[in-house]
Amino acid sequence: MRILPTFLMTAITGMASVSGTSSYVPLYQTLPPTPTLPLHPRFAGTASINNISLWYTLYGPPLRSSQHKLPIVLLHGGKISSRWFSHQIKYLSSPPLSYPVIAIDTRSHGRSSDDSSVPLSYSLFANDTATLLRSHLGISRAGFVGWSDGANTILSLLIDHNSTPNSALVDRAFIFGANYRPDQLNVTGLLGIPFLGDLGGRMQSEWTALTPIVPKDYAKFNTRMSAMQDTSPLWNEADFAKIQTLYQDPQNAPIIWIADGDSEEIVQRQVAGEIRDMIWGSSLVVLPDVGHFAPVQDPQTFNALLGRWISRQR
Repeated sequence: MRILPTFLMTAITGMASVSGTSSYVPLYQTLPPTPTLPLHPRFAGTASINNISLWYTLYGPPLRSSQHKLPIVLLHGGKISSRWFSHQIKYLSSPPLSYPVIAIDTRSHGRSSDDSSVPLSYSLFANDTATLLRSHLGISRAGFVGWSDGANTILSLLIDHNSTPNSALVDRAFIFGANYRPDQLNVTGLLGIPFLGDLGGRMQSEWTALTPIVPKDYAKFNTRMSAMQDTSPLWNEADFAKIQTLYQDPQNAPIIWIADGDSEEIVQRQVAGEIRDMIWGSSLVVLPDVGHFAPVQDPQTFNALLGRWISRQR
């Protein structure tokens, strides 16, 4: 999740909310409370992955059950944690869908540790995810839902870990709020978010409450994240051409939905369509009345689209 540096966040925390006397507030101008993870996970803990402790949790039926349903992996946005996907975890893992769900706290986020000797990057996040699934959990293929930085991580997985049918990790991908260049931040839209101060405060307080990193230095974490987000990703049409398409292999190539809110305020709004145009066979989905925070602003609509995406037949 792309948010301004700390000094600028502080300067605008006291900005007034949208003016006017109307009682109507569109969903994209709201930030509901951060949801909490559902009770009674099948597992919640860490795995030693690439010199860190990577936290993940499992919901729904066992990964290797008689139902043989595709595991669904949820990758959250920057500077938040898997908590923010709680509505989607419950929806996907509960009846009637009942899919095995894996929610991961990205390295340096949430309950996962960090290795400060290594710069953060989307390729590193993707490698952590692939290693957890393949080497630790024994999963060779899964569906992926990503939001913001998590969406970028899925794009990295598609580019670097999905080159041939035999090694393809991504069966399908729901990619929400992604970008492919660092200059696609919409600064004007970001500054106009009425809940920006609340968002920044939550990011810091929740990170401090959850992180195992000692000392709990949010400023250092924020600097490491900004170094990544200010310089990456740097993908182009040639990179996206590495992704196997449904035109090339309709039985094995990933089903890819590129999604965004119609009131997206952090990433420039044309970006989702540009990504869709560079990945042949992918689909563009635009959610009504929501922005970059659609999974918590309108979980019902977001979940309905996930249900349609996961049931999409080849």
